Amino acid sequence: MKVQFITLLLSVTLLTYGQFTEPKFGKIEVSDLTMSKYDKDSSADALILFDNGYSRFVLNNDRKFQFIYDRHCRIKIFKKSAFHLADISIKLYKNNSGKEVLYNLNAATFNIADGKTVKTKLKSDKIYEEEGGNYIVKKFAFPEVKEGSIIEFSYTITSDFLYNFRGWNFQYNYPALWSQYEYRIPEYFIYRQNSKGYLPFDVNKNKTGNATYTIHYDSEISSGLGGGRTSAENYDIKATTSETILAVKDVPAFRSEPNIDCEDNYIQSIEFELSSIQYPHEMRKDYTQSWESVNKTMNTDEYFGLLLKSDAFIDDTVAYLCKGKSSEIEKAVTIYNYVQKRMKWNGHNRIWSLRGLKKPFNECVGNSSEINLLLTLMLKTAGLNANPVMFSTRENGNAYSFYPTISKFNSILTRIEIDGNAYLVDATDKYCPFGVLPADDINGKGRLVNNFTGDWVNLDTNEKYKEEKLYSLEISPDGKLTGSISGIYGGYAGVIYRNSLNAEKNSDDLVRKMQENLKGLTVSNYSIADRCNNYSPVSDSLSVEITDQIEIIGDKILFNPLLFERIERNRYTLEERKYPVNYNYPITETYTFTYTIPAGYEVESLPQSIILKLPDNSISISYYLQKTDDQIKVLYKRNINKILFLPEEYKNLKDLYDQMVKKHAEQVILKKTI
Repeated sequence: MKVQFITLLLSVTLLTYGQFTEPKFGKIEVSDLTMSKYDKDSSADALILFDNGYSRFVLNNDRKFQFIYDRHCRIKIFKKSAFHLADISIKLYKNNSGKEVLYNLNAATFNIADGKTVKTKLKSDKIYEEEGGNYIVKKFAFPEVKEGSIIEFSYTITSDFLYNFRGWNFQYNYPALWSQYEYRIPEYFIYRQNSKGYLPFDVNKNKTGNATYTIHYDSEISSGLGGGRTSAENYDIKATTSETILAVKDVPAFRSEPNIDCEDNYIQSIEFELSSIQYPHEMRKDYTQSWESVNKTMNTDEYFGLLLKSDAFIDDTVAYLCKGKSSEIEKAVTIYNYVQKRMKWNGHNRIWSLRGLKKPFNECVGNSSEINLLLTLMLKTAGLNANPVMFSTRENGNAYSFYPTISKFNSILTRIEIDGNAYLVDATDKYCPFGVLPADDINGKGRLVNNFTGDWVNLDTNEKYKEEKLYSLEISPDGKLTGSISGIYGGYAGVIYRNSLNAEKNSDDLVRKMQENLKGLTVSNYSIADRCNNYSPVSDSLSVEITDQIEIIGDKILFNPLLFERIERNRYTLEERKYPVNYNYPITETYTFTYTIPAGYEVESLPQSIILKLPDNSISISYYLQKTDDQIKVLYKRNINKILFLPEEYKNLKDLYDQMVKKHAEQVILKKTI
């Protein structure tokens, strides 16, 4: 008997979950339209009235399983600042073996006029499509959106990608009355489920159900003796299903603050990783059952491990680069610098090199996988112990070690072992020296792929952000500051500076942007040193005039001595932060100011010097001010020695910044004596 699969006919009806019944599309309550704010969060610019998702499995006409994903969402807009919620993008994936299809799209805006509800539907000709490498994006904007509008949309996606079973976010940057996800998975599919976030589920129901799948075969005519027509047949197969409903009510908005690695790590959500598939009367097919199997899969993948077996096209290049290099570290640095300089990163993070490595090499452009697998291949060709490392960038969220995965990784870097020392390198950033990872790579752990079982690699750094600035300025009686500003930028400060220089067309553009961002600054001369030497700090020097930083009241001159380095407000404002503060790397900042007092003036008041620090010295701030002859000297240092601060340390950190902001607000006062 042929055992293949079918179209599952399901009747979708409105469901009641706890005390919530999903409303019919377009059935809008007048009280929702007239609502001017959300009582539980009066500062909210918008409110998610409800957001419902539902995923289940079906069979298509080719007797192959797909999953169907439904979403129905309704949003109340309070302020113009939330109008961007009316711009919707839906990403649909595709490749040679399958695709995702959007249908049943329904979208409308609802307003109230003369006490009546006015509905404006989205027209089909206002739906646009953008093509990507392995995806299509459907885009549309709701019509007639105003303050007070309600927007509502629903759609269905059919997907061939069983490994990409859709997860769900229960939390948003705006509050929500109700967020819910239901999913039904037949016994043939085993998924690992990972829930993240800090909110409890108000509904968390799981039960065992049943589904019937009908396999249909058309009639056939067979030739030869004993041939003839066979009649069409249907086969019913019953499967046990796991049916889950998860929901959160009165969802608080997720408030993001500075120094967060990735919001997705902490927003209440659920995601899925395909573990295995076993159809009736067939062998089980395993996916990422163990980290050892992940290593084997990647080693034998034609777009990953097998690419490291073919090096003929770079043999001569590697031989030329290594000529005269006696040590392994010399060879490694030379090859890294070559790939870093030759290859242009196209901005895409990937773990597979679908174009191979020869084509990107010849074209001098590639994604993160193509560039770093090429680097790995060249290092191996030189006889070095180099292997690729799969990892998840900071903006992609954490890849956790407690369950095997491939799909959570989104990029590749290279690990080199020389004389017992391990070096992590990523040639996509043109300004990171050998052994210094780009800041976005510093994210937990990566998975080494090697000829054994693989291993975990800590993606951390010993490199600091090091910035030193020297202000030498004369104060004029009319409130101008003239003189020079010079800076030295090492470690990650140097990488950031060089990238900003590269982003601008020329130095004039950089100076123009600097003047736009720093109030009252005019630069008459600008020079820079060591711009192209990644292994030395970059330094600059500016001749400047500064206005709008001094206040003249009667016979007194008042100014803030920290000028552009002043922190005016506390970046940490939450009553309670439930996710850690993550600085990414240690930070050292030193600012020295020398002010020459105008003739006929004397210092009436200076802020008192102070040292601020956390109990464990993980952050220390020193601020010294001194008058000598006709000058005021100011030294300000900030050292952040620890990268990660846990939620229970947040209050101390917030209090420290409160003290710092208060101290930074204090002014120097000069008084005219003549």
